[in-house]
Amino acid sequence: MLDLSLGIPLYNASRFLDELFVCLRGLNPSPREIVFLDDASSDDSLSRARQFAKDFLPNVAVRVLSNEHNLGIAGSYNRLVKETSGEWLQILDADDLFTDTDFYQQIAAHLRAENDVVVTALRSNKRLLDRCARLVAPLIPLQPPAWLPLLGSVATRAGVLYRRARLVQQPFPDPAYAGSDVIHLLELRAGGRCVFLRGPSVRYRIHGAAQSSQLRDYSIYRQQLVCFDRKTQIAHGLDLHLRQFGQRLIR
Repeated sequence: MLDLSLGIPLYNASRFLDELFVCLRGLNPSPREIVFLDDASSDDSLSRARQFAKDFLPNVAVRVLSNEHNLGIAGSYNRLVKETSGEWLQILDADDLFTDTDFYQQIAAHLRAENDVVVTALRSNKRLLDRCARLVAPLIPLQPPAWLPLLGSVATRAGVLYRRARLVQQPFPDPAYAGSDVIHLLELRAGGRCVFLRGPSVRYRIHGAAQSSQLRDYSIYRQQLVCFDRKTQIAHGLDLHLRQFGQRLIR
């Protein structure tokens, strides 16, 4: 069993939980612990997570936490960093899924001391995004240069595994803004070693309530990019234009 915690934030996610629970039960191997965090949902997400925790495998610790008040995306992510105990942490949104039952077996060899971040590939229910990710992923080296865009193009944040100690030192930007996950990962990559794995993948589902389905203001993101070197600014600026064009096609 890997020294890894799987954090799952919930917010009115009940309609996704049947598939998520089936996915979690099928993992082999499983993470050392699974921690659900309900962010003051108004549906039955919390009660369903508690029932799942009672029924899950006895050799995996499953805990269910809840926020008294809604903390939002970044607030919930940062609480999961504090509440989990694994050397590594993955935060899987409730509407995302592992594509393979042996996901953790595929990444186990890379959860080692010299790595700080492990990024896995993206799959999607939207054909355009899925095809683009499949085409580009084979071109990404195992150790991508720090300026090379990953999130949104070939990976989703739910497919990133973080050394938890790095997240303690460098929490998620709160409040979150459009593209804050990209900036956060860029900062982590600048200060540590990142590897990209094209085999294991997380399925990013785009639906009506998904952030990628909404018109988003990237002005803060563009302001934050100025803090990085010129090559990073150019690469991520171009990547953003391509992603926004793709989002318009998908919508």
